[in-house]
Amino acid sequence: MPLADYRLRVDWEGQGTYGGSADVTARTLGVSWQRGRDFASQLIGRSVAGRFTAQINNESGDYSSFNASSPLNGSLLPGRLVQVEGTAGGTSYILWTGYLQRIVPKPDAKGINSASLEAIGPLGFLNQRKVDMPMVTNMLTGTAMGTILDNAGWGTARSLDAGRTTMTRFWASREPTINALRLVEETEGGFVAEAKGGSILFEDRYHRLASPHTASQATFTDNPSGTLFYTGIEQEDPLPGIFNIMEAEVQLFAVGSLATLWTLAESGTDSPLVEKDQSKSYWAQYPTPDSPTDAVGVDAWTVPAGTTDYTASATAGTGTELTASFAATATRYGNSMLVTMTNNGTGDGYLTKLQARGTPVTKLDPVKVSAENTPSQSVYGERTYPSPARFIPDTGEAQDWCDWNLGIYKSPIPIVAISFVANRNAAHMTQALSRDISDRITIVGTGSAGLGVAEGFFIEAEHHRVDSHRTHIVTWECSQAARYSDAWVLDMSALGTSTRLAY
Repeated sequence: MPLADYRLRVDWEGQGTYGGSADVTARTLGVSWQRGRDFASQLIGRSVAGRFTAQINNESGDYSSFNASSPLNGSLLPGRLVQVEGTAGGTSYILWTGYLQRIVPKPDAKGINSASLEAIGPLGFLNQRKVDMPMVTNMLTGTAMGTILDNAGWGTARSLDAGRTTMTRFWASREPTINALRLVEETEGGFVAEAKGGSILFEDRYHRLASPHTASQATFTDNPSGTLFYTGIEQEDPLPGIFNIMEAEVQLFAVGSLATLWTLAESGTDSPLVEKDQSKSYWAQYPTPDSPTDAVGVDAWTVPAGTTDYTASATAGTGTELTASFAATATRYGNSMLVTMTNNGTGDGYLTKLQARGTPVTKLDPVKVSAENTPSQSVYGERTYPSPARFIPDTGEAQDWCDWNLGIYKSPIPIVAISFVANRNAAHMTQALSRDISDRITIVGTGSAGLGVAEGFFIEAEHHRVDSHRTHIVTWECSQAARYSDAWVLDMSALGTSTRLAY
């Protein structure tokens, strides 16, 4: 039985490297990890943060956070990089990378003391932060993804497709990072995911229509004459994935004239004190309770100007004019602006007036488009799927989205999960270590499985478990490839190979 060599490393020092005591392989009793979508569907499945768990021998007490004599004391902190690597046939593969969440010691009076190490993938780590983006116009979805990651403080560990949809207007206001990414993902009809090496990925809707995703990378079968075999296969109920009415809403906006959008409520004798050489910050927000009901944000904020937008005096409401001694700086977002007022004068002063001006953005009347298939409705009843996308640029693209997805989901789609033992032979081990999310494989279940399935599938989620004997069990959750990849794409597809045009 072939065995891979696995290495588990944790960046205890927080240096972005795996030196010193980072390698904890010798103490590892077993590991499991997963990543990908929460359901193997390109429509209703969503990429979720990866998960990793390891059981570690803790007889030494090194992994007990309150053990002051531990060489890792003070280093068992959340956010440390965690990575598992596998080597087989002389080739090494990064299998999972993420960030430490917690280490929980587990004393055992009858066995060995252990500790449970839990880590989360990059999407989960990023989601601890919220992003604020000013309104932008005419931005490709891939560019928007990069801007969101920049705003969240994410580095260069990313691989982003350019995208196919240009959003006429986009912003994010105090959104958890993964929610902001999904706003773009839903508009594009693409896929946000985590790479094995810890990068953030964005696949646009054409990604799987190009090489290498057009060709199967392996065939797993229940046919005894095959080469690669699964030990278990399970078909998901296809009925929840049938939709014969597709709806999409287009929301366009109008930009108004420059106006005062927010005013500090404290004024007169209630004016706030700003001491000499000190600063105070205020969040101006729009819409306010007095704004029009269709107001949504601000196209462009104006940095507050002295006398016009703020005044200051030596006493609350009256006294010597000190406006010239005050300075304003501003950080502008989609529906808020952080204004910092600094007193550069020789004495304390009161901020007697502060307002924020900008060009307001209001909603126009929304437009809903739809597509439906009556033959499907007669068999399965009316089954509606409303697009969650908020930034579809126009009704033409909305209609294309409805037509495209109706063609895919009006009838049942096979969703299949297969499991196999990686240790069966070298070929299975290579597949276990090298295959990735979005890879195309062929699954045959026409023999003893009796499923009548023999076609291409995309891997949508992976689950791995390696025990103390290095027995490695793999499960892949897969979506049908044919209906997603039978379209013709300009400059990508060969002429005459398909009859359906991708939107």
